Amino acid sequence: MSHSDKMAERFAELPWLLAERSYTQKELMDYFNADRKTIKSSIDALTKPHKITERREGRHVYYQIPGGRKRPDFTALELATLLLAQEAIGSTSLTAISSPFARHAESLLQKVRDALPPSLIEKLDAMAAVYGSATAPAKDFTQYAETIDRLTNAAVARRRIVMRYHSLNSGETKERKFDPYSLYFDPDGATLKVIGYDHEHGKTRTFSVDHIRRIRETGELFRRPPDWNLRDHLARYCFNGIHDEPIRVRLRAHGVTASVFAERTFHRSQREIERYPKGAERPESITIEMEVARGRGLVRFILSWAPEVEVISPPELRRQVAEAHRQALARCGGGE
Repeated sequence: MSHSDKMAERFAELPWLLAERSYTQKELMDYFNADRKTIKSSIDALTKPHKITERREGRHVYYQIPGGRKRPDFTALELATLLLAQEAIGSTSLTAISSPFARHAESLLQKVRDALPPSLIEKLDAMAAVYGSATAPAKDFTQYAETIDRLTNAAVARRRIVMRYHSLNSGETKERKFDPYSLYFDPDGATLKVIGYDHEHGKTRTFSVDHIRRIRETGELFRRPPDWNLRDHLARYCFNGIHDEPIRVRLRAHGVTASVFAERTFHRSQREIERYPKGAERPESITIEMEVARGRGLVRFILSWAPEVEVISPPELRRQVAEAHRQALARCGGGE
């Protein structure tokens, strides 16, 4: 990280300070270990999003954000929850040692631990021996730290970029004009992805960060749709790591898998259509309906539950899955 980026990261705390109480220039200079000119320029930059009052008393100039939002006053149990949640998501590899986010994760965890009373820290240490989560396949994102920073900054500032991108599907590497909306971690592919407007195809598309070879800014700004929401977009257009248009599907599970399907929610649109208990001559079965993204992710999901899951509708999906089974059988020697 460059010196300017480090300074910007530190000065992100400035609004919180000024919201708590008034500070003199000298106090801010000492706090941030910065000169008077840097403090003044930072204050000037903050006057756009914040109403900062400035008053002079003798030799001192005081700054404050009146009625500003205070720092969150976390309870011990809230901090404990945050700590446990952070440790849990570490299994996604997003904050693993090879990730550019690792130092931020370590700093966050240490600050949280320092705020906890000794008795609660002892309890957390005891819980650590019995609490955890399964690890996900990991990628080393260290070499993409600069790419991630540039994408993040462009998305926040709404700056249009041109990225040189290598596609695994086509095997081609070419430049794409792109408006970055959001970055997110995809646990299915254990990778970081960026989603935004792709000018070549004229629609929102998703790209893997580790396939971006180069980024340059165009000097142009873009407007993100006012109703854009990453979670809603992924729920509608992404399933099992693959993005595509949504399709309504009905799946019927049999036997033990029917019990699993009855207990789990694979998508927020999922609903139970019918269910039959185990009989003398038939296994238990359940039929569910979901509206999820079509494509390879959906087919892969269905195949992962074979042979106890069948496609009821739509017919084209049923044919896709049947063809995948035929190809798999052929590769296994036709069942010999």
